[in-house]
Amino acid sequence: MMKIFIGICFFILLSLVGCGDKKGKEVSEVPVIRLDPDHVDTLKVSDYFSHIDGFVLRDSIFYNIQGFQEFPDKYIMVAADNADLIRRKRRIYVFDKEGDFQQTLGAVGRGPGEHLGVHNGLQLTDDSVLHVLDNTKYLRYSLNGEVLHEELWLPASVRLRSAGTPIYVWRDSLIVLSTSDARSGSRKMIRWHKRGADTTHIFDIYSLKNHRIIHSFFPRKEYADLILCNALYEYKDTLCFYYDKDRIIYQLSTDRAEVRYRLDKGKYDRLQTREEFMQVQGKEVPYRRIDFEHCNETDKYVIGSYYFKGKFYIFIYDKETEITKNYRWVNNDLLGTGTEGGIRWFNWNYGLCFKQDYLWMIAIDWIKVMGIVKGRSTAEEWERYCEEHPDFIRYYNELLRDREDEEGWDTEVGSKLFILKYYFRFFSV
Repeated sequence: MMKIFIGICFFILLSLVGCGDKKGKEVSEVPVIRLDPDHVDTLKVSDYFSHIDGFVLRDSIFYNIQGFQEFPDKYIMVAADNADLIRRKRRIYVFDKEGDFQQTLGAVGRGPGEHLGVHNGLQLTDDSVLHVLDNTKYLRYSLNGEVLHEELWLPASVRLRSAGTPIYVWRDSLIVLSTSDARSGSRKMIRWHKRGADTTHIFDIYSLKNHRIIHSFFPRKEYADLILCNALYEYKDTLCFYYDKDRIIYQLSTDRAEVRYRLDKGKYDRLQTREEFMQVQGKEVPYRRIDFEHCNETDKYVIGSYYFKGKFYIFIYDKETEITKNYRWVNNDLLGTGTEGGIRWFNWNYGLCFKQDYLWMIAIDWIKVMGIVKGRSTAEEWERYCEEHPDFIRYYNELLRDREDEEGWDTEVGSKLFILKYYFRFFSV
């Protein structure tokens, strides 16, 4: 069955079709990332990562993590405070280095220093200032919660022609707006998209100084009939966009979209209309096309994921060798689980956060993970594992005690969450 992605993570809010200038290299000259579900391998974690650390976040319930950052004395995270898609508000959670919850930055409300939910994820500048956008406000907080700046980015007197949601602050003076583009719905919704596509854009740049849109990109009329799987990520303060219609990853400036990478989907390179999408929902045979999911980038790799025939795949493009490797399975030899659990415990859907030297990943059901490791080990091997990974075992025992004390404890959305930190290697595989 074709996956209907319903996460609100801003990484997929942008459906990007060019109406601004598309410049830079000719498409034939840019690096090519090749997605090929017919030729896949098993991802051996130690091929790309040297080691793994882990820790627990305690005493707060949150959902749909959108950003995570480590500081010398604390962890900061943006996540939703409710499982309900309508009632939830995205908030900024602060934990000390022991993993204990300390506070949320900025109360939810309409008063001074308050916001109605964080729309732009975890956005930090080099001076460790947090930038927060809600529907009408732009705020800046210090890491201790002090309000450094507050203004209405959308005053009541301004009538904005964009229906976009604010998702990014650019250079303290520009706001990126994006119009959410539903991938499914009734035929009435399809007709609504076609009517709105005549005049709206998916991507607008709004000036805080002049309170007006200074550039618009990607008119929806160019793809009003299509279902697209697009993605947005940030690399070194540059906004990068995969636009499914062009099979191109662009990098955006204030007035142009430049070609960065081209994607080759081979024989599964086809687009799907909204009508076709509606028709295949009740069928058992998935639509035979590659659905791009997520993407991110470091100095060495472009790493992402896609779905094909209802199955999850990972791709890793090496910038130095210009080789793309496609993976259907994961052998987590560093964690000690082997191929058991596989991609379920190495999955972009659970709050993956990239940095240059490492990435963060949520460990789903840490008790079961450690149970697998123990079950695959002899008594001597398990004793050695406990000696080599004391933090893993300490948190495992802590979670076991909680499970015994709390009937019905939920390992995925409980009051404690285990986070893993994977450290990248720096040589080609």
